[in-house]
Amino acid sequence: MGPAPGVVAPDEAPTGLHPAFRILLLLVLAAMLFRYSLAALGVALAVVLIAAAAHGRETLVGIYRALRRIRWLLLSIVVIYLWVAPEPGPAARSAWWPTWSELDIALRRSGVLVVLVAAVELLRRRTGPAYMAAGLVMLLRPLAALGLEIEVFARRLALTLEGVPVTAERVARAATGRRPGLAGWGDAAAALVRDVETAAVTLPETARLPTLAGPGVRDWLLLGSGVAACLLGGQL
Repeated sequence: MGPAPGVVAPDEAPTGLHPAFRILLLLVLAAMLFRYSLAALGVALAVVLIAAAAHGRETLVGIYRALRRIRWLLLSIVVIYLWVAPEPGPAARSAWWPTWSELDIALRRSGVLVVLVAAVELLRRRTGPAYMAAGLVMLLRPLAALGLEIEVFARRLALTLEGVPVTAERVARAATGRRPGLAGWGDAAAALVRDVETAAVTLPETARLPTLAGPGVRDWLLLGSGVAACLLGGQL
């Protein structure tokens, strides 16, 4: 069975920005997000969603599902910043109703997580695990001089990234049609274990990473533009 529309195959070479620069750009964005205003976070989220929409409905659906999984965490962040442990400030407030400053802080803290999760999901869906790991190897290559086994780490990371969605599909498949109650969950767990044992035929040592060409002029221009946009967002 091939990948869903809008999702690259695990071993398909990604088009567009170099995989290493995609990871680097995500790191720059993550480092700058806490400096963004609420308006800048909205713009960043809109850019991510537009980029996701350009690659098909399935990518947008994937981002929606990823955000839905953290909905209670987002609510917890808002509640904590508004009522449990609000930021100290000079403005007086009532016992129950937060000030606009406190609301702005709570929304910005949760907005950082929303933008970051959406960006990570976009990266995951548009860059196969093997190419993502290969890009990470390229970024970490200078650390090899310190004796770190970068390739081994990246291969294990590639296997993990590829295994997570597969495991999620197996869990959903095992839970489908289960009997109600604890007995049903026991049957689902047994089916999941059998499925995992049957599929466990590939050893980690067999993992191979693709060889990436060096970034071209277009990649450097796109990276520079992306980094400049991320830095500019911190000034809005």
